[in-house]
Amino acid sequence: MTTAIRAVVFDLGGTLENVYYDDALRLKATPGLRAILAQHDLDPGLSDAALCALVITGIKQYGKWREETNLEKTPEQVFSEYVFTDLPRERVVAIGEELAFYWDNHFSIRTARPETRAAIKQLRAQNFRLGVISNITSRRLVPFKLAEYGIRDDFEVVLSSCELGWRKPNPLIFLEMTRRLGLDASACAYVGDTISRDVVGAHRAGYGLAIQIKSFLTAHSDRETDVEPPDVIVQDLMQVMDVVNHQDR
Repeated sequence: MTTAIRAVVFDLGGTLENVYYDDALRLKATPGLRAILAQHDLDPGLSDAALCALVITGIKQYGKWREETNLEKTPEQVFSEYVFTDLPRERVVAIGEELAFYWDNHFSIRTARPETRAAIKQLRAQNFRLGVISNITSRRLVPFKLAEYGIRDDFEVVLSSCELGWRKPNPLIFLEMTRRLGLDASACAYVGDTISRDVVGAHRAGYGLAIQIKSFLTAHSDRETDVEPPDVIVQDLMQVMDVVNHQDR
């Protein structure tokens, strides 16, 4: 007999919210990033296209390291060590979080799934404990978006990889959630959009359920070799309630 699910933990990007990006969107967002640099007398003097390419190349190089290690650096480290390496390091470090927040919030379009708020409120009404685990560059982004969607106060624990230094699928970040909730991993369900980060990580940590909901980001994050099956696939977050309620006691 399996353990009853008492907590439901969610991914943010691709799960609680839809995330979309393309080259045109990122180029359009670049002048705002330049404005931040210029405010601190750090404008590198590149064209918008060249500045956009510099940022994306640096983030991709950093992404390769973090995917290999399942670790996460701070925003200050990311932008000083991988992106703006030719600018004065201490001055980039001083605005690292500001740059990371702009990157996460403006170089992609982020909107709550239509059913997100109703699904979260329904789970809370049924006394499920709720948490968020997000792989993210900015410390501010996750609380900011949850507040924007009207659900920040519904989550008991919110963990961001850039604060802890562990990145999904590293089981340590999943187990930190269970530690803070004071629950055994088997009493927790995890809902995410990727096999490689969410399903694999939840399984490694011993969560009772790994639930997948696919998104635009799924194909960008998962490879053909990422085939570990989730316990359940849902099409809509409202289905999560039925899944966790029907877990065998």
